[in-house]
Amino acid sequence: MTTQVTGEALAPFKQLIHEMGQAFKEKDISKAMAKFVADEDVCSFGFYADINNKSELEQHWKDYFKDHDSASKSEEHYTVYVYGTAACLCLTHKAEGSGEPMKRLTLFLENHNGAWLIRHRHHSFVPTG
Repeated sequence: MTTQVTGEALAPFKQLIHEMGQAFKEKDISKAMAKFVADEDVCSFGFYADINNKSELEQHWKDYFKDHDSASKSEEHYTVYVYGTAACLCLTHKAEGSGEPMKRLTLFLENHNGAWLIRHRHHSFVPTG
């Protein structure tokens, strides 16, 4: 049965997002990639590129961080559902001082030996209207 995660049980998911944010702030691609499953079968799509494997994602971030910095987030809202060793994390957030609309991040996660790792990633602006 699928269970919505709330309260203190959100801690490992919030920690994952915090650690990804730190990796981006530090432009530490290796640290960010460590949050993904070990194999190449990773998918990421959204704002800048449609990516079909882990190597492409790593190269995308190397190229992106040559010219960009990561913004601090505020106003985060988490929705997480878990089914066995799989989870879906939906996060809406706003970048501090950016003037941009709310963004959303959806992650399909797998639990590998107690660690939630990313298999699939999607990011976009929250639809309005």
